[in-house]
Amino acid sequence: MINKKYLKLLRSKDRKYGENFIYNEISKNIIDSLDILKVSFDNILQLGINDNLVINYLKGKFPSCSITSADVDLSIITKKIDPKLIEIDMDNLQIKNNNFDLIFSNFLCHLTSNFEKLIENIFQSLNSNGFFIATIPSNENMYQLVNSMYETDNILYGGMYQRVNPILDTNNIFKLLKLYNFDAPLIKTNNFIIEYSTFKKLLDDVRYLNLPYAGIDKRNNFENKNYFIHLEKEFKKKYYVNNFSLDINYNTICAWKK
Repeated sequence: MINKKYLKLLRSKDRKYGENFIYNEISKNIIDSLDILKVSFDNILQLGINDNLVINYLKGKFPSCSITSADVDLSIITKKIDPKLIEIDMDNLQIKNNNFDLIFSNFLCHLTSNFEKLIENIFQSLNSNGFFIATIPSNENMYQLVNSMYETDNILYGGMYQRVNPILDTNNIFKLLKLYNFDAPLIKTNNFIIEYSTFKKLLDDVRYLNLPYAGIDKRNNFENKNYFIHLEKEFKKKYYVNNFSLDINYNTICAWKK
């Protein structure tokens, strides 16, 4: 179960909106997917405000389109972007039915306690012939860092804490899309590798994603400097070869509403 208060706190922090390299690279994949479609989008919903690349692309391609941006907290972004803004509950998405031609999301849809209900609400919020596209982390996302954290937990605490938010298996996501009558669902796994000269820079980029584990059973104490010293050592043992490499692995979900 997602801790909603903690999730709102995370989304209220400065995420270097529009400047985060990882979010921007993933958005380019969304843009590439949209660019091959031979349809016009007039009313658009963005779920999760992490970057501005897709918004700028859509404004350029469809100058008269109406764009609504939604997030679980808007406190740091209301002065930074100009689309319509709404605050949402990911577990109970309250959007007018049959309203949008396009709903897209960059790394937010997995942060819900009820992914099935979210998919149902997205379907009901789309117009006939509407298109849904979203990216979510895969189970292998940032595996070098995640595995190193588990090793560090074992050394310092004698056991492992949950460090990443659970991700549905792609087969289960596909079944949900079919269950709620999405047409031509497609799920594609993508990845790219970022190489860092310092471990600090790697951690900074990950921190600015503001996507740590947000379950109600999360560890309440923040890690101290000693933890990150050990974490760097564990990372180096298995994954350091001339640089600190981090694999960004994610799934792109696409589907139409008939």
